[in-house]
Amino acid sequence: MMKTILRITFLAALLPLLLACNEFPNNDEPVLPEPAYTSFAGNLSIGPMTKAASTAPVGSIVSIELTESGLYFLGRVADEKGTVSYRTGKYTVSGNEYRLAGYGSVVFDNSQTGQVSLTLKPDGGTVEQTQATFLKPTVSNKVYRAWNVDKTRLTVKGWTTVGADFTGCNFQEIAQFLWDNHHKVPQDVPNRSITSLSLTGTEKMIFAYSDGYADMSEFSLSGNVIHYSWEQRPQGFTFESDEAVIEYMDGKCLLTISGRIQNSSTSGSVTFVLSPQE
Repeated sequence: MMKTILRITFLAALLPLLLACNEFPNNDEPVLPEPAYTSFAGNLSIGPMTKAASTAPVGSIVSIELTESGLYFLGRVADEKGTVSYRTGKYTVSGNEYRLAGYGSVVFDNSQTGQVSLTLKPDGGTVEQTQATFLKPTVSNKVYRAWNVDKTRLTVKGWTTVGADFTGCNFQEIAQFLWDNHHKVPQDVPNRSITSLSLTGTEKMIFAYSDGYADMSEFSLSGNVIHYSWEQRPQGFTFESDEAVIEYMDGKCLLTISGRIQNSSTSGSVTFVLSPQE
């Protein structure tokens, strides 16, 4: 679900490079209300997506993730290789009609998992009837929701070891800090931030960005450990393990990922300090 990250997002550089988890003094799990859209959440796999995205024409919608917190992630085929690009926004529901802000509406029977007849109604576009597979979450967990990125804690090891806390997660700010401390990262880093991280009951881990795009991976949850798998590996980077660790402190969720630059002595990990999105 990730694109070629050096070209499209700096997240791939962040995941391998950033922040080591500091010592957190308590691990009290917060009591959180159920997200407002839990009963409407699920994943739509559309047409050729059930076989291979590469069989769908460029521009085709192949998936729509509808999250427990009222965010949607719409996946389109971006190139002839079948790369999927994701856009995000908020949705509302009236009966079987989902209004996707910035796109239009989709209509289908959301009562159960299985094959559904789907109506796509883009604003200003042509109404289309198609078939899709709707997957509803079968288990619940307090982590399955959208989380705001309050802080990014960073530690990088290499020729020098550096660490810092950043408000939110702005790529240019973090890249400049790494360059200032003699850790090389791509120079053409966009002025882009991670605005939220969604973990869904259909086992999708989704990073949403300030420009409306998103990156998505599949994951499984075992205790407080997430095992994740990107569809497309970041070019030039490798992960030390496909795991992320979840902790809780003072109502916050702490998500820590580790990795290193390929063919480099630079390694580290990133911890996102997250608060539940209203």
